[in-house]
Amino acid sequence: MASAARASVDVFSGREPPNWALSADESRALREAVDALPTGTRPLPDVGLGYRGFTVTWADGAKATVYRDVVELAVGGRTQLREDASRAVEERLLLGSRAHLDPELFTVVASQVQAAQP
Repeated sequence: MASAARASVDVFSGREPPNWALSADESRALREAVDALPTGTRPLPDVGLGYRGFTVTWADGAKATVYRDVVELAVGGRTQLREDASRAVEERLLLGSRAHLDPELFTVVASQVQAAQP
């Protein structure tokens, strides 16, 4: 299991997404949360412009893309779909992003995450 990770939020077109480092504890807890999710069947939707989810890349090369209730986890050349009905992983990433994003950007991202709530 990875000891560190970087997270980003995909919200801009034509610019690098804001990103930040996760602590070893945050990284481990997030990976455990993703690994504990049940297998899903729905792929990530093509959402166009605006908020398009969070991405987490661990030091071991594993990568998770999180949008709404879908988590796409790529590990060792294989991609797995996971279902997060409660959207706990997205919420954890949103809350964790607060300390790393400009306050205005955080407000925009939070409103778009909440707008996507069922």
